[in-house]
Amino acid sequence: MRNPRTGSFLLALGILILCRIEFGNAQNPDPGAAEKYGWGFRNFADTMFTWDIYSHSFFGVPPDSNAAWLSATFDKLFYELGFRKRLPNPANDTVGIGNCYGVSLMSLMVNRFGGYYGYCAPTSAWKGDTNWNNKNGPNDMGLHRIINIMHGRQMSLGSIQTYLDQFMGFNSMHCQNAVGRARETIAKEGPCIVTLSEKQNPLDGGHAMIAYGVTDDGAGHAKIWVVDPNRIWAVPTPRDRGWYQLDSNCITCNMVTGVWSFIMAGPQPWPTDPMGGNLMIIPLSLVGPPGRSPASLGLAAADLLNQIMLTDEAPKLDAEEFLRHVPRLPEVGLR
Repeated sequence: MRNPRTGSFLLALGILILCRIEFGNAQNPDPGAAEKYGWGFRNFADTMFTWDIYSHSFFGVPPDSNAAWLSATFDKLFYELGFRKRLPNPANDTVGIGNCYGVSLMSLMVNRFGGYYGYCAPTSAWKGDTNWNNKNGPNDMGLHRIINIMHGRQMSLGSIQTYLDQFMGFNSMHCQNAVGRARETIAKEGPCIVTLSEKQNPLDGGHAMIAYGVTDDGAGHAKIWVVDPNRIWAVPTPRDRGWYQLDSNCITCNMVTGVWSFIMAGPQPWPTDPMGGNLMIIPLSLVGPPGRSPASLGLAAADLLNQIMLTDEAPKLDAEEFLRHVPRLPEVGLR
């Protein structure tokens, strides 16, 4: 007969082994996530967003830009001064920055519902440019347009208010807040958007990815597991698929100090600012459907937009420039 003490010891040992597997190694909770949520093209840049992109990024915006000065005055101002070029191309050059938020958000919507705006899963079936330089995005120009629209939704009123809520009290600079929010959001509704900034000032811009899992090593360290639109499973190279196969696709978080780290492009990890950077979680239910434009706040929109972080290094909207245009409105017939 087995000694009861021996049986208890073996049971305890088994539990410890399981805990080590689950927590000690902090293993990838979904090794297939990169293939499931990845596209057949790499994150791409644009230099200008049309009024069509703006009007479909939010609800309640008229599709006719010519009449917008009369019917949607502040939307027209917001589009001209902040959305048209400053969101996709803040340097006002011929390069632009990226659509990381839009690429990630569109993937989440397609995978959540099996299809979105006429584009069906799997996302990897939609092919396009996989080059690292001068990426052109998807071959399907309709999908290109939809991703631009989804990218614009990072500027919805609800999204901005969420940024401010997490930034308040510098909570976004401590990874404990992001880990808790990510764990809760993923448990409630599945994968979400995670945004991170290189520096302490969120106005310096950042990057957006898909967060699909959180693991804890049980010793004060956690990982937020991500799918990065800059690194795609469809390309079987060490820089792309190999990055996921090595379980490098995570934001590492020190739950004691609040410090987080992510290899954005390497070799120096983000944040590069000695004071740290911002880490925020955006639920899909908040930004997936079209929301209200900040221009719905009227003159208060400029002050609000000067406080937010936009992904892919898009800068703030200049409040003084915004307000300088208001006295011109009577010239176009407003009373």
